[in-house]
Amino acid sequence: MTSSKLGHLPEWNDVRKEVFSPEELKEIDREVSAELRAIEELQESVSSEVAAYMAREKIGFNELTRRLHSTPRQTSKIVNGNCNLTMASIAGIAALLGKKAKVVFFD
Repeated sequence: MTSSKLGHLPEWNDVRKEVFSPEELKEIDREVSAELRAIEELQESVSSEVAAYMAREKIGFNELTRRLHSTPRQTSKIVNGNCNLTMASIAGIAALLGKKAKVVFFD
């Protein structure tokens, strides 16, 4: 097992290879990739809806932040599609936008 730059901790990839079979690693990597894609798609969806709302309401960033009862940093993450929102946050955004939020699973 290779040691890390700290000299006493094993490298994560070495640990993974010792604990999981190649088939298990392939499945784990596939699941992680699928989850990442799903998160990115959800983030883009929220960001797109928020951008459309801003245009429709003719409001800027500061007004959006006020209406979201949010911080500028969190609003920036939402607008840029880089946020990790809870279901409650998504529901709050949907309510502000005058929309219903629904999660649909499809192939």
